[in-house]
Amino acid sequence: MLKIRKLKGFTLVELLVVVVIIGILAAIALPNFIGAQGKAKTAAVKGNMRTVQIASESYATDSGGSYSADTTYQNYLPGGSNTLTGGTPGALPVNPVTGKVQASIGSASITTSAAIKTTRTSPPGSFTAGDVGYSQCDAGNSYAIVGGDANGKSVTGVGGNTLVLSNQ
Repeated sequence: MLKIRKLKGFTLVELLVVVVIIGILAAIALPNFIGAQGKAKTAAVKGNMRTVQIASESYATDSGGSYSADTTYQNYLPGGSNTLTGGTPGALPVNPVTGKVQASIGSASITTSAAIKTTRTSPPGSFTAGDVGYSQCDAGNSYAIVGGDANGKSVTGVGGNTLVLSNQ
């Protein structure tokens, strides 16, 4: 008498069902991963803007409450000499879009807090996506920090226009 031996393994239908389920899960997860890179770069720009804010506030603390009209506040960036005059500037932030150290933190060309409130579509001044810009406003009584996301659009913070504005 012949013995029928039962083979163990997966059928073609079972394998197809597993492949279809994996495809559905990948289709659901993929858009979340694609958007995560852009959000990470925007978060890095906001972090760079925060670093410039801290440097500007430190400068104002040492200078009796007025904000820098030039690049002297850069002495207060990480690695700088923390001095009002002379000294060495700290390390400029790394642009998360290009991966290179920013050449300079140019003036954002904003002179009044009223001008900041009307800035909505892109950072003023001439800097590329991912860069940060600083501007003294209102004759040293306030300042603005702007930044661009990977598309060059304004990185908005609280208030939706410019991330930082300080009036004393």
